[in-house]
Amino acid sequence: MKRARLGRALLGYAVLALLTSAGLATLGFWQLQRAHQKQQLLESIDRAGSEKAVDLATALAGGDDLHFRAVSARGRFQPDRQILLDNQIRNGVPGVQVFVPLQLEGSGQLLLVDRGWLPWRDRAGSLPVASMGVESVAIEGVLLSPPAAGLALGAEVRQQWPLLVTRIDLSDLERRLQQPLLELVLEDRQTPRAQSLRSGMLPPERHRGYALQWFGLSLTVIIIFGVLAIRSWRAGSTTPS
Repeated sequence: MKRARLGRALLGYAVLALLTSAGLATLGFWQLQRAHQKQQLLESIDRAGSEKAVDLATALAGGDDLHFRAVSARGRFQPDRQILLDNQIRNGVPGVQVFVPLQLEGSGQLLLVDRGWLPWRDRAGSLPVASMGVESVAIEGVLLSPPAAGLALGAEVRQQWPLLVTRIDLSDLERRLQQPLLELVLEDRQTPRAQSLRSGMLPPERHRGYALQWFGLSLTVIIIFGVLAIRSWRAGSTTPS
């Protein structure tokens, strides 16, 4: 009778141990997937940095995925419509990342161009802005997704231009600019954000290391349960019923 109760208890614990082990292993596989994604991302960054730039209009007409494509574009900047991404720290110095709309020639579209980082140590002072003209310019760069969205903490910090924001929301910016806005951001090759992406992300090796830890924990749960189950079963077998 006591042995039957012990068997039922061990069965319940076995199910719990298997579920826990499976959950930990799932986290390990997720980390391996993240490592694969990061590896592809780094390869795309390296490839885009070395390939020859193609004309943006030609690339758009091709209909292919334009992420991490090196392109050249011509147009006129709108220096009075700068977007400043807040909370950007460089070597311990607070600042902003500057994005400026480029009015593409021969098109009614705007392209947001990443013009790099500017320090902003004194937040009581005026906002930093990038200096540029309004004449037609040719620019080469790499098409990237906007910076990862930050938290939207109620209304944005500033509602007039230059616009101080906590995240780059292209649909909201398109509404403010009242012109069609391409869904990608052009990183000027002279102000490489791709390198900051590389330095700021966890490398694939780190994700693989985390995966190994999760797999180890998964195996440990099974081993611990096995040892305790064997001991409990032996103890129950030697105890008079």
